Amino acid sequence: MCIGRGEAALDKNWGPDMETALSNAPFPYYPEGVTIAARRRIYWCLFLTACASLIAFFPLYLQLSRGGRSPTFLLKANSLGSFHLGSFVLSSHYLAAGGIGLCALYSALVLGFILYSFRKTVSAEIYFFSFWALSVGLEVLRLSVFDLASGGGSVYWEIAATKALLFARYAGYLSLFASGLYAAGFRNEKLGAVAAVVLAISFGLATAMPINTGSFAATLELRAGYVEINSILVLAVAIVTVADYLYAAYSTGEASYRLVALGAAVFLVGHRLITTQWNPFAIAVGFVLLVAGSWLYVSRLHAYYLWQ
Repeated sequence: MCIGRGEAALDKNWGPDMETALSNAPFPYYPEGVTIAARRRIYWCLFLTACASLIAFFPLYLQLSRGGRSPTFLLKANSLGSFHLGSFVLSSHYLAAGGIGLCALYSALVLGFILYSFRKTVSAEIYFFSFWALSVGLEVLRLSVFDLASGGGSVYWEIAATKALLFARYAGYLSLFASGLYAAGFRNEKLGAVAAVVLAISFGLATAMPINTGSFAATLELRAGYVEINSILVLAVAIVTVADYLYAAYSTGEASYRLVALGAAVFLVGHRLITTQWNPFAIAVGFVLLVAGSWLYVSRLHAYYLWQ
């Protein structure tokens, strides 16, 4: 089965000879309509999960200023700042939480766009990108950590929420890495098996990663150990992903992949800004880059696969 061929092409070539050839094939064949239906179910699940994250954001955000809950733990960790614009002052935890809300909004919008656009089009790159898009929405877990810490919750639950956040981030970046591999020529029709490997590796990394209890970042999360290793991993995945799409443009002669590579580079920069900064200008720029890069990435891949 060739990724990207539509149902019309399949119906045109279908016949007794095709059935005979497929019955003797060394691998199982599934009609592309079934593949599309299965992927749409996955896209629906991801989209609904993103919507749930967006809905969960609002009560969690309201709890930031709930009576009796002050971010003294951020003060102790020297991670509470303030933004001044004339006489207007806003604490960093409100701004960081606003960035989290934009992450949740982005995830729901992008997955909704994928669900709408890829109704009859199959793309392994988009399949794995959709997991990355969901991981951005799961940044809401940072607010869960804040709520537990400000409410005097168990430190074990704080660690569990932080590890869940790390798992989502690792799974997102490794999924993006997988999408680049498929663009560069990697061929494995068992996308579910590849996704399972990504999730297994992500779970192992998140489980093994030590957490510095009591050491909070201004972005409302417990600081994880091996910060340098995490930064190197993120940078390596970003570089390799963009390089894979540039290689795809070179090897196939398809100019669309250059725009896809540009889109990937733009949304990766935007993601880094919106998840690591609390300055409102950095968050705003990050959100714009995140949305613009993702739109370029998804729309160019959709246009490319639509004509395959």
